[in-house]
Amino acid sequence: MASKLTPEQHLVMVLTERLISGVSIIGILFIILTYMFSSSFSKPINRLVFYASWGNLGLCIVAMISLNGPDAGDNSPLCQFQGFMAQLFLGVDAYWAFCMAVNIYLVFFRSYNTKQLRGLDHKYFVACYGFALVPSIIYLFINTRDRGKIYGGAILWCWVSREWSFLRIAVLYVFMWVAVLIAIVIYIMAGRDVWRKRDALKGFLNPFNEDPFAKNVTMTTSVTVTSESRKPSLSNLEVREFDESHFDGNYNAYSVNIEIGQQRPEQPRRPSRPAVFRIPTVTRAAALSEENADAFLYARVAFLFFIALLITWVPSSVNRAYALAHPETINYPLNFTSAVVFASQGVLNCAVYMATSQSACRKLWAKMLRRDYIPPTARKESFTTYAMGRDSERQGRQRLDSDATSFTELTAR
Repeated sequence: MASKLTPEQHLVMVLTERLISGVSIIGILFIILTYMFSSSFSKPINRLVFYASWGNLGLCIVAMISLNGPDAGDNSPLCQFQGFMAQLFLGVDAYWAFCMAVNIYLVFFRSYNTKQLRGLDHKYFVACYGFALVPSIIYLFINTRDRGKIYGGAILWCWVSREWSFLRIAVLYVFMWVAVLIAIVIYIMAGRDVWRKRDALKGFLNPFNEDPFAKNVTMTTSVTVTSESRKPSLSNLEVREFDESHFDGNYNAYSVNIEIGQQRPEQPRRPSRPAVFRIPTVTRAAALSEENADAFLYARVAFLFFIALLITWVPSSVNRAYALAHPETINYPLNFTSAVVFASQGVLNCAVYMATSQSACRKLWAKMLRRDYIPPTARKESFTTYAMGRDSERQGRQRLDSDATSFTELTAR
């Protein structure tokens, strides 16, 4: 491997990184704007992606500055600003993934709902960004005679310089991977719970199934019918005389035969099933509650976000391990891969955001095309209302026909 990158390799990495960062910025702005200004997107399950997007935006700014920072010099304000932004936002996604894993633990094993989780958001926000902010500020004021400033050139941008490279491991990668390993343990525990309840949580892990709890929900209603037998008696009939002048004679006379027989013997009622068999599992019963269903969907978004985090950090960690083992060489493929995945964080998070907001995205797209959008549920409700109206009209006509039949029979006698 070469001890440094060629100008052509630098150019390819810079252009690729800036191009992907531009796409990520578009995705991040989509998340921020839709969440802030559209009620269809501002759901509890999207809130965590919204908070993490600010860190992605800061990292994209670092990637867009790219080589302009190192080229300006290690002591330049641009390089110091770029290094500060890189240290501040590089580990934020990992910290948010840890907080999301804690939420999953609370949802699966402590029965938290979205209202309770929302009360923890401000603590998570301060912890994630505050924990990264403290060393980022301290680094700005450290300058030694032997090593110089902490922030300096780091291949593609200004970050912790090679002379201070041990701080990359001690202050960032160690904490990041401890958080990731704890999150992995929690996800394994939650995964075992999902597998045991896979019938109740069917579709939970399918990212294209926006709401797996919307269908296939079994509900049991117990209805008790009380009846009493009554002997037929003609004395209960009230006969009224009607004036024939009320009828214009333009109707066909017909007769109706009414037979009164013995009441059929009541069939023995089948014993109802025990309550434990009426709903598949306790988890599905909890999912019937809107708040608890949102909590489980919240957990699924956190799991998808964690997968996106691993896609980002695994190549970077491999590259960092290689740099520690071979400090005098630069692995171009690993550096290129790290640059690509770091710049694509916004794209990955936007994909998770859109996967959990499919109906809202379709509604927004139809609105942009200036089409009248009627959600499937609204179309179903409209059809149901129409059908109920037709049934009511039909029943009213049947009552009128029944009254006319009674008139005909009584006047015929």
